[in-house]
Amino acid sequence: MGDIREVERLFSVYKVEGKSRILLGGLVERRKSRRVKSNRVGLVELAKRKFTESPDEDIKIVLKEEK
Repeated sequence: MGDIREVERLFSVYKVEGKSRILLGGLVERRKSRRVKSNRVGLVELAKRKFTESPDEDIKIVLKEEK
């Protein structure tokens, strides 16, 4: 009782190439509060840093929250 637990959400990270999506992996977000929709851009940037091979590579990322 009275224990505040972190909110952990799991996202599947996909790379978009043309009309297809390629699963790159997963990303766990650990926060004490949920991100507002406008801050989701920060989560996409985090996924890009984690899954790109070089800092100069520009890829299109799509996140899907797993339930």
